[in-house]
Amino acid sequence: MAPSLDVRPNVRLPDADTLKAVLTHRFQAMTDYYRGVIVPTLSDEAQHAGESLKSMPRRIRLAMADGGRWLDNEGRDRMQAVLAKRPTLSIVCDFRNRLAALMEQRGAEQALKGLQQWIHEAEESGIRALQEFAQRLKGYTVAAA
Repeated sequence: MAPSLDVRPNVRLPDADTLKAVLTHRFQAMTDYYRGVIVPTLSDEAQHAGESLKSMPRRIRLAMADGGRWLDNEGRDRMQAVLAKRPTLSIVCDFRNRLAALMEQRGAEQALKGLQQWIHEAEESGIRALQEFAQRLKGYTVAAA
């Protein structure tokens, strides 16, 4: 049976257990990020602009889950145009890309320092959804079987 993800409450700094959980459950972490940060930010941005979330093409909204890596050049250009008009959305997409890059790093010590820095910057961002995700991410741990 594969280990499952658990979240510890009130963790001040991410530690080796956090890093192990993030790396073991990277797809879950990125899904949590999309659902907990990008989607709410998309909704807030659309509401603030007086638009419907549906006014942004579905393909572009979904592409934000993976940094637009499956889009063709035209789609990437359209996504960049959307991000240029929405600075908060651009920031959370940048944080998403940096988190994904952290998960690809080699060397536990360097990766842990990077994760701690990422969480610190997310908590200081002033973006509520990003701050809440960072708080949750700090508590990630691999559940005991």
